[in-house]
Amino acid sequence: MSDPAIPDFGSGEEFAQLMSGLAAKLHAKNRIWMDESGYAWHVAQLLAALGEEFRAAPNDPDVIADFGDAHHKARLDDAAQVDALLARLRDRLVR
Repeated sequence: MSDPAIPDFGSGEEFAQLMSGLAAKLHAKNRIWMDESGYAWHVAQLLAALGEEFRAAPNDPDVIADFGDAHHKARLDDAAQVDALLARLRDRLVR
């Protein structure tokens, strides 16, 4: 397989759309050639959740405080940031 073209995106909204499209494509592939894999289904859901999270998170004051930016030191260390990100994704995945 050659290197796939990676679509450009210019905003959190465009990134969310890209991830939603990728999730939909994986769901379709799962139905077609993966025998309805539960694992693949969750991966597709995770891709969509990543897009949703990335669209909303950059303007969330708690995210800025937890993860920091060029102007603010993160209040969480690296391991705690991973935990916080996974918790945010879990909230989107398990409703």
